Amino acid sequence: MSTHPTHPGSGACRTVRTATVALALVLGSAACTPPGAIAPSTMPVFGKKLVELSGSEETTSCGNVLFFIPIGNPKPVAQLIDDMIKEKGGDALIEVTSSSSTFFALLYTRNCVSVRGKVVKFTQ
Repeated sequence: MSTHPTHPGSGACRTVRTATVALALVLGSAACTPPGAIAPSTMPVFGKKLVELSGSEETTSCGNVLFFIPIGNPKPVAQLIDDMIKEKGGDALIEVTSSSSTFFALLYTRNCVSVRGKVVKFTQ
């Protein structure tokens, strides 16, 4: 039995192997967040009186892909906006922004869509 430090069963070789696997996992995963759309409102509000029903709120929807098989998709931005408005009983969103993010890790991908805005109700 050899006690040479580069023997396949030695601690030094195991450490190098572990570091190589860890580095491959880190390099094999990535995330990106491209900028999304920005709008003053989801419908014309000029000349209308309105009441803010909420402060700035955010909603997010995600979808996953595992081994190239989609497991759900994120909701479209329009549906996220409609859901936010209906939840508060409002008429529109103001100060609207949206964004998306994607995370990759070897055979797994996660796509998310986010919308932020204030729900308002028209008073006249």
